[in-house]
Amino acid sequence: MQVPKSSYYTKQHLWLQKIGLCDFYVGITDFGQKVIGTIDLIELSHKGSALKKGTSWGVVYGSNDTFNLIAPFDGEIVEVNADLQRHTASVNSDPYKHWFAILTTSLTTTSLLTFQDYMRLTE
Repeated sequence: MQVPKSSYYTKQHLWLQKIGLCDFYVGITDFGQKVIGTIDLIELSHKGSALKKGTSWGVVYGSNDTFNLIAPFDGEIVEVNADLQRHTASVNSDPYKHWFAILTTSLTTTSLLTFQDYMRLTE
């Protein structure tokens, strides 16, 4: 199982890669994509949508399971990766290359898991 040490994670199997001061690329982890199976469809909230920690901002449909994407913090969707709609299954081959959205927050992100925390969660 791939788990980059430089990323942050959530208990709902999302990875977050910090870009800039308050922005993060967000995608599904290798563990998460394996549970879902072949990804058939990804539905995301629109650019500019407000996020409330703990609420759904999208859904990933796979051959084995369906995942609700849960906001890891209060913030906003800055950008949605439009390429995913044409190449959804590419997430299965390289989940850390194919991000879903860029999220921004002005709050502290102490609720995110570190590499070590996520490894303990998935053991």
